[in-house]
Amino acid sequence: MGYSQAQKAESRARVLDVAARKIREDGIDSLGVADCMRAAGLTHGAFYAHFESRDALIVAALESAIAEGDARIETSIRDAEKNGKSPLEAVASSYLSERHLNNPGKGCALCSLAGEARHSNDAIKGLFSRYTQMLAARIAEAAGIEDAERGLALIATVVGAITLARSVDDDALAKQILSGSLALVMSQDKRRKPTSAPAQ
Repeated sequence: MGYSQAQKAESRARVLDVAARKIREDGIDSLGVADCMRAAGLTHGAFYAHFESRDALIVAALESAIAEGDARIETSIRDAEKNGKSPLEAVASSYLSERHLNNPGKGCALCSLAGEARHSNDAIKGLFSRYTQMLAARIAEAAGIEDAERGLALIATVVGAITLARSVDDDALAKQILSGSLALVMSQDKRRKPTSAPAQ
């Protein structure tokens, strides 16, 4: 029986899911093709039916991780009002949560890989540059501000907070980093109702 295009697409999606999680958990250099294919339930030999090279897999996996993150942001913004939050509060409280802190494999690629990306190739840097600009624009819109630099500052605060909180060995300190950063981000929210309380 032939290998259908649907089956090929499903196999590729499994490989991307494994690779995107592995990269965010352990770093770009940690990704081994053989281990990735095995974890996706495929043989090493099947790799080149899906990707031209390991570098191509890494870029595709990062694109997949970014798309996943973008969908989460869309959902947070869409559901903000029914959850009693402003758009910025919905996004920021999700990013600056203990759940995100403790699950890098399913979290934001920028938060997991910003420090490592500076050693990466131009394709990865370009991808992260475009994502940073898009994310900053989204955050600025959610906050009701028109200043692009302030949007970038908010992204830098969020990404830096998660990166720093993951680097310390003190849970209480990590929580303080998250809560303090959330308060700082929320101080820039122009759409938040005065009666709304900060997310806990």
